[in-house]
Amino acid sequence: MYEDQVSIGAQLTTILYVVGVIAIMLALAGVILFDAGLSRSGNVMHTLIQKLAAAFVAAAGMSIVGFAIWDWQFNQAFGVSNGLSKAIGDWWLGGPNINTLPQNIDPAVVPGADSYHAFFAIFILFAAFLAALLAGAVIERVKTMPLALVALVFGALVVPFGGYLVYGPVGPLSNAGTHDFGGSFFYILLGCWALVLVWRAKPRVGVFSGTSAVPPAPHNLVYTVVGMLLFLAGLCGYVLVNGFLVPGAGYFGITLNDSGMGIVVTNLMMAFAASAMGGLLTWKISNNPFFFLVAPVSGWIGVAGLIDVVKPWQAGVTAFFAPLIVLAGYKLMIRLKLDDPKVVPLTLGPAIYSALMTAIFASGVKQGGYFGLEGDYAFQHASIGLVQQLIGVGVFLALGLVSALVVVVAVEKTVGLRDPRVDEGLDGQLDRAVIGLAAYSEHTDSVRRDDPTADEVTLVR
Repeated sequence: MYEDQVSIGAQLTTILYVVGVIAIMLALAGVILFDAGLSRSGNVMHTLIQKLAAAFVAAAGMSIVGFAIWDWQFNQAFGVSNGLSKAIGDWWLGGPNINTLPQNIDPAVVPGADSYHAFFAIFILFAAFLAALLAGAVIERVKTMPLALVALVFGALVVPFGGYLVYGPVGPLSNAGTHDFGGSFFYILLGCWALVLVWRAKPRVGVFSGTSAVPPAPHNLVYTVVGMLLFLAGLCGYVLVNGFLVPGAGYFGITLNDSGMGIVVTNLMMAFAASAMGGLLTWKISNNPFFFLVAPVSGWIGVAGLIDVVKPWQAGVTAFFAPLIVLAGYKLMIRLKLDDPKVVPLTLGPAIYSALMTAIFASGVKQGGYFGLEGDYAFQHASIGLVQQLIGVGVFLALGLVSALVVVVAVEKTVGLRDPRVDEGLDGQLDRAVIGLAAYSEHTDSVRRDDPTADEVTLVR
């Protein structure tokens, strides 16, 4: 028995990660409730089930080899031969490292084994969270099985490979100076996949064409607001898991840059407050309160990449302009006749903005490498800079767009993507037509069909 693996000091990080697991579940619940409010009353169960299916299929995919793909970077840094196959052998779902109690694992082989186990759970839930967001881009128009297949590949392979590249101190990009903290590059991946998915799924009936008497409109914005608040509450617990808590040395960002837990959470609060102010301005410009409602979410994504390496006023300045970027993305989506008022505008533009603002406010900050290593992987040998951030953005745009095109088009051509029932007059009654179980009585839908003015609130203008 290796008592050092389960000492109080060794398990401090484990406790932090366990809090993070709970927080991500809270954020996931918020994402699901958010879209339940945005869907029509006759499609609520359909929306909920699709998002849950996408989330947990992606989580299952991540659990198989996803964590191992991420861990590959450490084998490379420590000179382990056949690093990828060794990582998979050790850390796939049936591997010895995740199936052995931490007190029985030699710390010379896996230091901090208990925290590694908890981080494995973080990865599983993070894949579920991203997949639930992805499913929200195409509510009320796609079949569940194809959506689940898309989410499976996204969660099992694409997200882990993105993590290998930039999420960690010794990934190929992060070890060279590309910086991320809370997932700005993952949101670039998500935005690219959502963009391709929306394009291939085509708009909901009535959007842009004006051919439907009942154009898509939110049925319950209260659910949407409550969902957003749950999402923000989850962020408060999740944000600190993106780093290393080293007893006696302090808190480091995920790329092993110097940071502090207090400054990270202060920066998060500044992002919420400043983005809300920016959201009020965006509401005034657009005459649409939606941009105020989602402003704190856009603020979070706008600072996700830099929240651990900037001062509070810098986090606030960055977050203030994030809602305006969302508005620009929203207008571009409408011009291109792509039906997604939330996921692509909320993620792609603000995430790229976050990555670039990192270089503006944190250029020269040291990161990368690992404790005790020398040479190419020496501790904090790299520096954040504009060129490296631009490289990261380019790599993730290419990775996201190419992988999404391959997977989404393959799924579309083989099993189909769009549900034909939405084009047969059932686009507002998917609960009964597909699920056979409605969240609300059919009376609500009949009222909406008889009174088109009931849908006068819409997110697409």
